[in-house]
Amino acid sequence: MIISINKVSPAATNNAYMNIVNPIKIILIACLFTYCTVAEASKVQQADSLIKDWLSIEQQRNAMINDWHQQQPLLEQRLVLLKQEQAQLEKDLSTASVNDTDVEKKRAQLLESQNNMETEQSQLESSLIKYYQLVTKLQIQLPPPLNKAWQNKLTEPEFQNADTTLRLGTLLALLEQLNDYQHRISHVQSALVLPSNSGDKEIMVHQLYLGLSQAWYVSLDGSLVGRGQPNPNGWQWLADERVDGDIVLNAIAMIERKTEATFLQLPITLSGGQ
Repeated sequence: MIISINKVSPAATNNAYMNIVNPIKIILIACLFTYCTVAEASKVQQADSLIKDWLSIEQQRNAMINDWHQQQPLLEQRLVLLKQEQAQLEKDLSTASVNDTDVEKKRAQLLESQNNMETEQSQLESSLIKYYQLVTKLQIQLPPPLNKAWQNKLTEPEFQNADTTLRLGTLLALLEQLNDYQHRISHVQSALVLPSNSGDKEIMVHQLYLGLSQAWYVSLDGSLVGRGQPNPNGWQWLADERVDGDIVLNAIAMIERKTEATFLQLPITLSGGQ
């Protein structure tokens, strides 16, 4: 995987391109050869099922984002207009100069508006239930920092007893975080439970994330390296000796603007979701 931070000259770009293509081809050929010669039939079926599940979740995620971006302004506008109409009708009803016939007419209009609002409110609540079910299913597959941010948002005391408007706002905020994380490079330093010579052990590591599906780590002492990837059961960390710890640290330094930007190469994980 090539991470470009700054623009470079055409000649440098051509050289970098050749350096990109050959390693990736070698990695792909090696992975395909190993998979075809070693995998058993049951493991192939299991992997195929996991890939199909992941593809389904990705399609649902994209559909959810697009659907809410289209519907949210219209729904909010309709709710605002209905509330304004209700307030105006109530004001008119309280005006002494309105005769009895007009009052009855206004009251009928008000009742109709209230019924419309209640119907739309019910539809919106049903939609929110469906989308929050998808959020729960998607959350476990997110990179740990984003997963934690979502969890903090969903467990806030005010969210537990939130009305429909607040729950809608929270859902849109989560989707905006999801979209933002997908299109940026980020890093954190935190503890991971990793296998060692003495068994599983909690170790502090630097983590580098590329979007929602690629990540690499290196321990603080540089002795342990690996990569991370999502799967239907949650985020997975794997030891991978192909990961160069110095490259991971250099990438983090470039993100923090501590070093000059340059081309870097890291192994990537090809999956059905990305």
